[in-house]
Amino acid sequence: MGFTLTTEVVAGVLLGWLADWAFGFEKTFIVVGAILGVLVGMTGFIRSAMAENRRAARERRSR
Repeated sequence: MGFTLTTEVVAGVLLGWLADWAFGFEKTFIVVGAILGVLVGMTGFIRSAMAENRRAARERRSR
């Protein structure tokens, strides 16, 4: 889960850097990409953690 979070943040920063380069901005899209990467990464992290928690609860109940 941590690797996925990291790759999504890095992907957001890289896409932001590419957009800044393409449109001639300084660091506008890098910041926007980093923020979006953190939001997407945290959303995926929380969903994965909740799914794992539900799976563990079902496993405990089935014993």
